[in-house]
Order: sequence, then structure tokens, then C-alpha cells
Amino acid sequence: MFSLPSAEAPGIASNCDLNNQSCTVHMGEVSLTLDIQPRPVRSMAPLNYRVSIVGARASNVIISLQGSEMYMGINQTPLTAVESKPGDFSGQGELAVCTTGDMLWRLTVSAETAAGPLNTWFEFRAK
Repeated sequence: MFSLPSAEAPGIASNCDLNNQSCTVHMGEVSLTLDIQPRPVRSMAPLNYRVSIVGARASNVIISLQGSEMYMGINQTPLTAVESKPGDFSGQGELAVCTTGDMLWRLTVSAETAAGPLNTWFEFRAK
């Protein structure tokens, strides 16, 4: 099973800012790259998600978003395999607006692989 429970665990992209670049997590022989467009990430605007998984054949890739500082409801986006790029998945979503104007979000990427579930997460701020 590929799972990274905390930002201090090896492989978490804790120093990577999704508002400036794509972020990659390495889990043994598997790497997962997440990209969100457009940048910077904003609430109530269409967002394009792209996940690339190298080193494992993945399926059923889902992005889940939750507010780290307050409950913002259930926000899940199933991603679709990109036929022309094996290991790449894409989808669209939107962040709920936060009444405080700025929100710390936790984005979890979950996928199924032959070796078991793959789960990792990223944190980022959005206005």
C-alpha cells in the first residue's frame, strides 16, 4: 500500500506551492505529479486538474478537497484517463468560496493500483 499520512513523511511535497508550479511526490518507485491550472488557484473559478502517475498502473483516480481550517462540505472530482498519455488523468472542479477570504485547502489524490491503494495529499492556499 502506498500511503503518506503526514507532511513530515518522506515524499510529501510540503515545500511545493501549487500556486506557482506542479508538485511531485515520490513513494518508492512510484511518483505522482499534480498540476492545477490556472495559477494562482482561486475560489469560484473553474480549475483544471492533471495527475500523472509513473511507476504503477493506476485507475479510479479521485481528487478530494477539504478546508483545513473550517468545514467546506464534500468536494470530490473523479479524474478521467488521458488516452494519449498513459498514467495521466485530468478533470475539472471548483473551490467553494470562503467567507474569510483566504483558505488553506487539503487536496487528497487517491488511486487504485495492482499493489494496493495510492493516497497522498497536498496543501495550498486560495483566495
